[in-house]
Amino acid sequence: METITIEKMTYGIDALGHLNGKVVFVPYGAPHDKAEIDILEQKTDYARASLTRLIEPSPHRQLSPCPNFPECGGCHWLHLYPEVQRKEKEAYLEFLVKPFAPRKVYPIEPTSDTRYRNKMELKVQVKDDGTIMLGNYRYRSHDVVNLKGCIVQCAPNMAMYDAFRAFLESAPTRNLARNTLEIMVRTLPPQQHALITLREPPDEATLEAFRTFFNTHTSLGRLEIVAQNTSCLTLMREQEPFIFMKRPWVVSPRSFFQNNLEGAEAILYTLLTIHEPIAQKGKFIDLYCGIGIQTLLLENRFEETVAVECNEDSYQDALRNQKLKGTNRTRFLCRKAESIFGTPFTKGVIAALHVNPPRTGLSQRVLRGMSGIKPKKITYLSCNPMTFRRDAVMICKMGYRLEQVHAFDLFPGTYHLEILGTFVR
Repeated sequence: METITIEKMTYGIDALGHLNGKVVFVPYGAPHDKAEIDILEQKTDYARASLTRLIEPSPHRQLSPCPNFPECGGCHWLHLYPEVQRKEKEAYLEFLVKPFAPRKVYPIEPTSDTRYRNKMELKVQVKDDGTIMLGNYRYRSHDVVNLKGCIVQCAPNMAMYDAFRAFLESAPTRNLARNTLEIMVRTLPPQQHALITLREPPDEATLEAFRTFFNTHTSLGRLEIVAQNTSCLTLMREQEPFIFMKRPWVVSPRSFFQNNLEGAEAILYTLLTIHEPIAQKGKFIDLYCGIGIQTLLLENRFEETVAVECNEDSYQDALRNQKLKGTNRTRFLCRKAESIFGTPFTKGVIAALHVNPPRTGLSQRVLRGMSGIKPKKITYLSCNPMTFRRDAVMICKMGYRLEQVHAFDLFPGTYHLEILGTFVR
């Protein structure tokens, strides 16, 4: 047993302190905690520990507003006041971008800290005693923790959570839980979709049970059952379109879309201010374009627009959204981002390039391709500050300067941070 004073939060679930000159990582600690810890792991230059007792709790601590914290692994920082969470994220962001000396680092855009998530991904587990667990994995385990009482999922998602829980626990379909891998629900008002992933293809009785569930729960516009990468059943009913930023959009269950509508709107309006409203000479290339929202919002500001997305569902949604807008200014391509370079699509003057890669960041092939086309401006939207910093080093070596950085708190209660960096040549 050791005593430690917590100094700050890290980019992750851990808080950080020092003991005998060595860094110690402590999950669920808070800055200025004085605590007793158990050392769990010793390395050459750091140690990992568990918090066993608070001797002097930090003034930055709050009682968790969620009954599932910290057992549920969905949120990480609910023991900190929301303003403290943002302050710690801003401190980390300043540390992250300081070597690049950006002209401006904007304060983090706060968003609502409850009911903000429009997408819910539920794991299913049946315990030895037959108890059905439906929710998130516990921190650093594959034990499922129930989600009932969750404060970050939107109310329609939680209503559907209760419905699926009752469905799995009912006598006729109780055995279905052992065959269920995951349940995904996404609510983009007034639309709601559900995607059920099974281990093995369902029999006809199970399919009939799902049909009854769909007919009973009229908030669902789409219910799809898949097993072993094959669609087994798709049920749909007509619903009013999803309206976002004053326009209708199509978002399929497997397509990428931001989980926080308020945050997504803030990001898109920021992008609109970064790229001048006056049409610019040259092309706009949008890599990892998703369903094409930012592409279609920005396309009128450039002579030509090319958008690339490798996910087939997102690509098809982008084409549908282009049709809804009634425009053909953008050429949407269903291919990997790496394959766009060295083609006619990247010839000529590139006025701007926008990238929104997955958490792994940009591949070396994409970075090499970017150095060859030399866009005048690059906007990089990242959900992982670590890979953003890695890629920013390479972009700056190409002759760019990190001009400004915006950050968005899309996931209050977690350590996650969305970064929008603007690089100019």
